[in-house]
Amino acid sequence: MLQEDVRQWVTNGPAPEIINVAKKFGEQIKKKGLTTSQIRQVFSKLKSIEAKGYMHQRSEFMMLKPFIAYAAGRQSKVQGLQDLKDRVTWGIDAVLDVKETDERKHLEEEQKRFRNFCKFFEAILAYHRASGGK
Repeated sequence: MLQEDVRQWVTNGPAPEIINVAKKFGEQIKKKGLTTSQIRQVFSKLKSIEAKGYMHQRSEFMMLKPFIAYAAGRQSKVQGLQDLKDRVTWGIDAVLDVKETDERKHLEEEQKRFRNFCKFFEAILAYHRASGGK
């Protein structure tokens, strides 16, 4: 899964070809040792942010980058976690990289991208699990 794939999903939402890329990525990170527990730690934080409302939890969303970087640093031999860290970081950057100058439109676009990022992460989690991730 390339950085452009992540950016496209976050910016425009899911598309059939990118869903296939997410499927392959979910399978790959499972084969590279990523456990369900490791991916669920990030997913739980993401769902908490989503439940409380993105605009009220924006700083918590940004803190997912250091959170997953720390986890990946602690378990540096788990290549699947390293790969997930990269994709999550790219996705967070894509959510925050809105070029709109009108503040209202900027916030609307950022919230839309956040929702797309949540769907992106859910797809990876689902495919990781479907491929036997435990």
